[in-house]
Order: sequence, then C-alpha cells, then structure tokens
Amino acid sequence: LQNSTEELWALLHFADPVAFGSREEFTNKFGQLQDADQVANLHTVLRPYLLRRVKEDVEKSLPPKEETILEVTLTPIQKQFYKAIYEKNTGFLFKGTKPSNAPSLMNVMMELRKCCNHPFLIRGAEDRIIDDAADTEFKSLTPNEQIYRQIDYAKLTGQQLIKSSGKFVLLSKLLPKLQSGGHKVLIFSQMVRVLDLLQELLQLNHYRYERLDGTTSA
Repeated sequence: LQNSTEELWALLHFADPVAFGSREEFTNKFGQLQDADQVANLHTVLRPYLLRRVKEDVEKSLPPKEETILEVTLTPIQKQFYKAIYEKNTGFLFKGTKPSNAPSLMNVMMELRKCCNHPFLIRGAEDRIIDDAADTEFKSLTPNEQIYRQIDYAKLTGQQLIKSSGKFVLLSKLLPKLQSGGHKVLIFSQMVRVLDLLQELLQLNHYRYERLDGTTSA
C-alpha cells in the first residue's frame, strides 16, 4: 500500500466484494484519516480480515533466536573515500576519472552508505582502486620481472574485491567456517549493486548460491 486508502479498499473488495462493494462509501469514511477515532474504526473493520502469526506460535520446535552484532571497521581505502565524500574533496574523488565516470556528490548521505558497504559502488572508484593496486604490484617487481611478467588483472580484481571492504573481509573469513559446519547463509542487502558484488565473491570462491531480487522470475 502506497499510503492510499483506495488501494486498501481494492484489496478488501477482492477479499469480500459484498461487504466492500462501494469504493466511494469506503473513501468517504476512511479517505482522510484525521483523528484517532477514524483510525480505531478502520482497525475494527480490518481486524476480521487480517491474520497475524508469529513463528513461535506456528513452529514450537524453533530454538530461541540468537543475535550477534559484529561491528566492522572500514578499510584504509574506505576511510579515504569516506573522508573525501564527507568533505566533498573533488580533487581526490575526480583524480584520474573522466567527467562521465566521476563520483556524484548530489546525495552525500547515499554516497557515504555506498562507501560503507563497498567502495566499488562509488562511480569510478573500482577502476581507480584496481589501477592503483596494479601500479603498486608493478613497482614491487624487479626490473627483469617488470619486462617479462604481466599483471594478472583478474586475480587482482578478486583480491581488491575483498580487501577494499571491511564487510567483505569479514565475509571471506566467515563463509569458509560456516560452510565447513554445514550451515546455510542468508545475506540481505537493500542495494542490488551490493548483490552483484556478493555474487562475484561467491563465484570467486566457488560457493553454491541462489540469488533472489526484483529481476528473479517466479
């Protein structure tokens, strides 16, 4: 329901077309919920049509839920991007990027959320991080190795996929232990792009997985 009593009426009309035959009558009563009495009356009308069950009532054998909150620190590269976004440091953010691939600062809070999940979500950051890592690896080679040895960008991308995000570092440590214990893992994210990165991580480590998002067919 998108805060519309007409949509609510449509559902109720589908469930009971006799009791809710007139949309006009329903919207006249509940179209504008302006006081507590109207809300209470609507709750009374809805109560026979709503069924709320909790897991504890349905499945008695479920063990009690255990919740563990792990606070994950940002990686150094995340801290750099986070600070630059917060301070709107365009000199750092736009360095080495084309204008069409530069990070957007129209919504700073959203960009900070992206950074906390994974810096690859920031426009232009993935190419820059991988290029910087490749440059660091190249400088660590001997003169002869620099001539004959090529940088393995596929391997480097996989490494930076994990190293660039504190959450992915934690996942890369947790998943092997959970798999060895025969566990199944459910990972939720509000961002589809995070699911893309998670899928790359799972494929990289040859984990079996099932992805469910808005594009998944029924």
